[in-house]
Amino acid sequence: MNCVRRAIAGMIAALLLISGAEAAAAPRPLVDHYRDVVESPPSLWAHGAILMDAATGDVLWERNAHVRLHPASTTKVLTALIALERGDLDARVTVSKRAAQTPGSSMYLREGEVHTLHDLVHGLLMLSGNDAAVAIAEHIAGSVEAFADLMNERAERLGARNSHFVNPHGLTHPEHLSTAYDLAVITRAALQNPLFAEIVAAPQKELTYEELGRKVVLYNTNRLLRGGLPGADGVKTGTTGAAGPCLIASATRDDQKLIAVVLNASNRWRESAALLEWGFRNFALARLGRAGEVLVHLPVRGGKRRAVPVALREELAVVVPRKTGAVPEVQVDLKRPLRAPLRAGEVVGRAWVPLPGDGRRRVDLIAAEPLPAATWVDRVYQGLVALVDLEGQLNLNLITR
Repeated sequence: MNCVRRAIAGMIAALLLISGAEAAAAPRPLVDHYRDVVESPPSLWAHGAILMDAATGDVLWERNAHVRLHPASTTKVLTALIALERGDLDARVTVSKRAAQTPGSSMYLREGEVHTLHDLVHGLLMLSGNDAAVAIAEHIAGSVEAFADLMNERAERLGARNSHFVNPHGLTHPEHLSTAYDLAVITRAALQNPLFAEIVAAPQKELTYEELGRKVVLYNTNRLLRGGLPGADGVKTGTTGAAGPCLIASATRDDQKLIAVVLNASNRWRESAALLEWGFRNFALARLGRAGEVLVHLPVRGGKRRAVPVALREELAVVVPRKTGAVPEVQVDLKRPLRAPLRAGEVVGRAWVPLPGDGRRRVDLIAAEPLPAATWVDRVYQGLVALVDLEGQLNLNLITR
């Protein structure tokens, strides 16, 4: 059975390598549309790199961003995301022999020790503990192999479809590959988790190992958090012989967060900082509407009330060049006529803005609250109100003549 499983895994990995041509359909980065109004991007040595806006997912710049490379410990972003989504942070995790003996970077776990999942996730992200990665994987899925299946399923759902993971820590394996783009997509999702964002932004953290009765201080391996870049707030380092120096870095300025990924870089700190600085100098985030923000009240036929408030299901935002500051006009397509009953959250139209090229960014418009159908009493009342309004208008017309 194990031989069959390995054979199938090998075939899947081979197919993934062949399917690299799919990346050709990826949208062009924004710098290609705005070369006349933005600076030339910095020169980087990284074999694969990308700069992405965290709010929109727009790619500002990339080089070889869809080429599969060894990701090293940047893998742990996905491991942490799954742990936070599926696990109970207060759960007690017993360290196995396999976890304790995992080579490479470590939080120095010992076989038989008991730690909370909360502490293991901190050690995973801050110290880059390979032992913590295995302990988490075994706790969440029962085994490293089963956890790798969860990783691939989650990556697929996020749209990171050019990756294949076989372990939770990123130690070199010929079939364990990802791309700068996929890692940015995974990181963008992970940063939406408040605890993940808090952990990766912390230069250091004191933890109390309750079961062991001692305190420890964890120091983040990300040097950019210690004064290397204004606004730096994440995310994850990675280094192996096959991967070279890697870094996923994020920074936030003026309500705009950018994510930079460099794989197999010459100087990951300098290259990441240069890429983020270039992004902030040349691009700005224009927020056109917040999720849940009511835009208008629309008339509804046959309802208990005559109108329903309409809101954005998700935030509507675009990235624009700072030099021009030109913000596209929001367009609205509505389903007409609207008829009751309407459920809260029911789609009643769509707001959209044009993007560079021929693209559009679309957000559903939804009913912000339910609107029941009118009863016969409601219809009689509405009819009387309409008559009163009509009589008042007629009297006003007579007086003004």
